[in-house]
Amino acid sequence: MFTQITAFVQPFVVAIILLIYIKYRFKINSWKLIFKALLFGIGTIFFMLIFDLIASQMGYDMLGNLKRSTFYSFVVIGFGAEVGKFILLRYYFLRQRTFKGPLDGIIYSMLISLGFTMIALPLFTLGIFSRAVDPQILYTYTIANMAFAVVLGFFTGMGKFRKNRFIDSMTGLGAASFFHGFYYFINLTDEFLIFSLYGFGLIMIALLFIVKAVNLEKNDGTPQL
Repeated sequence: MFTQITAFVQPFVVAIILLIYIKYRFKINSWKLIFKALLFGIGTIFFMLIFDLIASQMGYDMLGNLKRSTFYSFVVIGFGAEVGKFILLRYYFLRQRTFKGPLDGIIYSMLISLGFTMIALPLFTLGIFSRAVDPQILYTYTIANMAFAVVLGFFTGMGKFRKNRFIDSMTGLGAASFFHGFYYFINLTDEFLIFSLYGFGLIMIALLFIVKAVNLEKNDGTPQL
């Protein structure tokens, strides 16, 4: 019961902390967009639900061998979770006038991911998905999604700086999907050491992208959203 409650509460606590940080760190042009990111992010779970339904109908949720485990982890969970976030970030928020670059991409991507996680974790605990998940995922999924969001948001946001927007966007989607899929795949193995090393590496990568994004925009005065 404690695990389920923790899973429900985590993304809301992180969302409150992030909103407080945004309030004091950024000059806010539109709170409406910020809350839209959270709200619309909830809807991105639809893609993973559809992918999971198709996989279960085809029997690919029965992970009896390495091929099926890899497919389910990277395609159904990894790509299925990230493609909805990407579409929303790339084709709605990136086009907003106040969206300036990778730092904005990271913030909006985090908000979208929090919305996604707010509904994904309850669905996991209620057994809506065809595969049950370990408590380890329930405890770490919120933070993991924040790291995936940094990767997706950084590269998608770079499209504001460079002409090769398609390449940047696909890099963000591909990298976020890979990291998300690998996260799930490791949890299937129950290898705590590998999971710990992966988690440490993922957080370091996310922090490097955040620092890079801040450095790219530090000469523009107070960051705006």
